Amino acid sequence: MTKPQINLAETPDFDLGGLRISPARRQVRMNGDEHELEPKVAQVLVALAAARPSVISRDRLIDQCWDGRIVGDDALNRCIVALRHLAKEFSPEPFSIETVPRVGYCLVEGPTNADAATLAGKSEWFRKKAVFVALLALVLIASALAFAWPRFAGGAEPASIAVLPFRNLSAGDPYFAQGVGEEIMGQLAREPAFRVAGSASAAQFSGPSDPRKVGQALNVDYFLEGSVRSEGGRVRINAALIRTKDGMRLWSETYDRKLADILEIQGAIGQAVANGLRRKLVHAAPGAARAVNGEAYSLYLNARGLVRSQNPQSGQDAIGLLQQAIRIDPGYAPAWASLAQALLLDGKTKGAEGLIAVWPRAYNAARRALQLDPNLAEAHGALAGLLGSDSPEAVAHLRRAAELDPRSGEGLLWRGAAHQVAGEYADAVAAYRQAHDLDPLWPFPLRVLIDVYSMMGDRAAAEAMVIRLAPDDEPGQHFGLARVAWLSGDFSEAARRWSIVANEPESRWAGPARLSLENAMFMLNLSKSPPSRPPLPFLGQFRHGPRVWMSTPPSTAEWQNSNRSFAAALVNQDVNVVAAKRMLAVGRARELIATYDSPIGLLYMRRGVRVGVCDLQEAAIVAMALRSVGRNAEAEALLRESDAVIRNVYRRGSVPTWFDEDVAAIWAVEGKAGPAVGTLERALRRGATHAGRTDLPSLEEEPAFGSLRDDPRFRAVAAKYKAHFARERAETVRALKLTA
Repeated sequence: MTKPQINLAETPDFDLGGLRISPARRQVRMNGDEHELEPKVAQVLVALAAARPSVISRDRLIDQCWDGRIVGDDALNRCIVALRHLAKEFSPEPFSIETVPRVGYCLVEGPTNADAATLAGKSEWFRKKAVFVALLALVLIASALAFAWPRFAGGAEPASIAVLPFRNLSAGDPYFAQGVGEEIMGQLAREPAFRVAGSASAAQFSGPSDPRKVGQALNVDYFLEGSVRSEGGRVRINAALIRTKDGMRLWSETYDRKLADILEIQGAIGQAVANGLRRKLVHAAPGAARAVNGEAYSLYLNARGLVRSQNPQSGQDAIGLLQQAIRIDPGYAPAWASLAQALLLDGKTKGAEGLIAVWPRAYNAARRALQLDPNLAEAHGALAGLLGSDSPEAVAHLRRAAELDPRSGEGLLWRGAAHQVAGEYADAVAAYRQAHDLDPLWPFPLRVLIDVYSMMGDRAAAEAMVIRLAPDDEPGQHFGLARVAWLSGDFSEAARRWSIVANEPESRWAGPARLSLENAMFMLNLSKSPPSRPPLPFLGQFRHGPRVWMSTPPSTAEWQNSNRSFAAALVNQDVNVVAAKRMLAVGRARELIATYDSPIGLLYMRRGVRVGVCDLQEAAIVAMALRSVGRNAEAEALLRESDAVIRNVYRRGSVPTWFDEDVAAIWAVEGKAGPAVGTLERALRRGATHAGRTDLPSLEEEPAFGSLRDDPRFRAVAAKYKAHFARERAETVRALKLTA
């Protein structure tokens, strides 16, 4: 289990090789000689000392000292060098740090002062003999390493490899064969000795492929290919390891065994690949901890392929296969995790009420998976989505999923999402870019980067990503560039491009383009009918998209129905935010506070649950409602907590434009008129348009800005927003040749 981050203030003083270490003061002392350490250097020393005499991996050090954030090798190396220099400042040296190649470090404790005095009393002859023996041992070790290193290490750099989809030679569903290959890929991806190309990119080479093209497209030196035939409870797998630069077959083997032995076969193939490339495996093969029923495993692999297709129409088929697998092997955790995903996939075909109905079953399946295997990354990822990926508990599951699967594209996306909802935007972008580099032909990381760059105000970078995502798909480029334009406040350009795609019925982008155009036309007052209901923005998707249109507050019965359960509140989150604003405006704060006091809470917010980076808009609403019913102390505490979040995020660097708008709302509720207006104006300059899903049609309608409506500075900023809107409306009329 991953240990918590090192907290210097709570770490007691301890002794190390005659050295007295005070973590809380970041001080080390010996014989009156005292040194002060940098915070990170002190954390690394504490982690190494706690692990001694065992080896601690680089990943564990980063988890404990940098809280799992993505940092370069230089950061950790600098701390190790600083500690080695520190040790040399004392005599005798209190400790040394050994490097274990491609694994981590081991701290070796030196002699105490008493030990040093005893050693000093030994004869000169003994010291010389000890030196001679040590030198002889080093020579022998060096000779052995010189012989063994090429065999077991194969060089310092990880071997770059892709696992192409295994071909199906049976009459059954091909997902089983693909799943066998993906399991081997997952085994290799966990190994520090390998850099494994992502599955989505490798899937582009499902048939016979030119090795050089595979190497160039996936940036790998080797690839594994194979075929699977299953029949009558037996399975035959052929596998071959190919070098991309010349197509040479380095290794091949055929395995013909019982289906129940499938995990052993996959493990044997992974070991054979490692041996062929002179690498060493340090992790157990998947499933090694328990036997798995071969029939259940086959059903699971086929179902997982359906789930990963993300075709909602495949959800029911996947559910049926997984339920069969669970009946055969109720203790197989991956089947439970995939069942949670399949239930949600199917629920998306049934609208909001369908998702609400299926949520408890999906949640229970994910929880069951974690009960069976607390270290199953997919279960943590599924649960994060089910809890709403910006809630504190969901963030914890995202981080855990990323820790358990740090070298896959999916794991890097989990890491990026965890950074993003924590306001660590630079780290989020770095993780998303790593996911793209690892899986260059997988479109999802690029789509995420497009939205992130757009919301951060870097339109040029976002547009470059669109071209990279759809280099040969002109309608796809139009659709992507339209989305970037929309998020950048260029509504007329967005409408122009969406109209082009909407008139190409053969394109897969035509339907989404028509929906987006409907939303744009209604928002620009160029259409009298609100758009049809957009796809559900459920489970951590970005907050920017088709706006929730609501001109009057809901009835009491409608509000209570939207918040009747956690699942209902989660699915209706965006609708509830807009409804709460409308209810505040007509004096219905008591209904909001009744919801806040319930076990479900109001807009993700409950007493005792800390404010998150994505909760500032909601925090402003809850604070105003608390004030309206006389609970001023609670309101002020909530606003102070929000201020702390704001300061923390701004210290880290640039922020999305929507964050500036939410900050302005908090500051306006606090009565900080000048900072609120200044932040709104800065947001406008950076491309904010007050056109997100939960924004009301104008700034003046927002309850949070009620105290500013008579402030001439606020009126001036609101006028600039309106002027921008008017220009975009006029340009859209000209671009689409409409009659205003």
